[in-house]
Parts: sequence; C-alpha cells; structure tokens
Amino acid sequence: MTTETMVQEEKQSQRKLQIEEKILRYFQNKEIANERKEENKTLFEEIEQFFEELEEEEMVFQLPNGEYGVLTKKATIREVLDKEALAHELLIAKDELKTPFDFSMLTSQGKLTPDMISRHTSTETTIKVKLSKRKKKPKMKK
Repeated sequence: MTTETMVQEEKQSQRKLQIEEKILRYFQNKEIANERKEENKTLFEEIEQFFEELEEEEMVFQLPNGEYGVLTKKATIREVLDKEALAHELLIAKDELKTPFDFSMLTSQGKLTPDMISRHTSTETTIKVKLSKRKKKPKMKK
C-alpha cells in the first residue's frame, strides 16, 4: 500500500465521519423543531382558551423587537353540502357523489335538481383565533 493510497483512504474516512456528524446534527435539529411545534401548538390552544374567556375581539401588544403581536377572531362562513342526505334522497350510494362529473351526469339524467342541492346545503360559520405579527401598530377597530 502506497502513501498516496493511505492518504486517500484517510481523507475518505474523514469525509464519512463529517457526513455522519452532519446527519446526526440534522436529525437532532429536526427533533428540536418537532418539539417546538408541539409546544407552540399547546401554547396556541391555551391562548385561544384565555382569549375566549376575555370575550374581546382584538388584542394588540408590543413585542420586545419593536413589532406588534395581534390576536383577533376571524369568522369564516362556508356552505356545506350534505352528500349523505342527498345520496339517500337520490337512492344511490354516497360514493357516487364524489366528482363534479358525477353531479353533472345525475343532472343530465334528470335525477338531480338545483332544488335538491339547495335543500341539502347548509351555511356553517366557524370562528377562529388568529395570531399574527405586524411591523406597524394596527389601528384599533371601532
């Protein structure tokens, strides 16, 4: 074995150690990130609970870095189609109401009418708590 070969093997051995070290660090960082995500999830649930108890619409507070934290309630309104009830009325399996194509076929066959869709559509309102960061202090809502 020549010195050149030994030097090459030594370099390769060092490279493998460096890669192993980086892989280990990568997975440690990933684990720390997952722990932080879990902690933030728990913190946010607690923030939501306290905010609900305060019965306020918005809270603004200054962060140590000069930015502002804004806690607000946001209402989302959406229409929901009860496919199960619609399928029951049409006397078909719920699985047959998956794609827009399924709806168009049933409509073209005269089995499905706009009135049926209206009867099985309801409005759902969900109120979510939103936490965001702003550079400038937001104006208070009246």
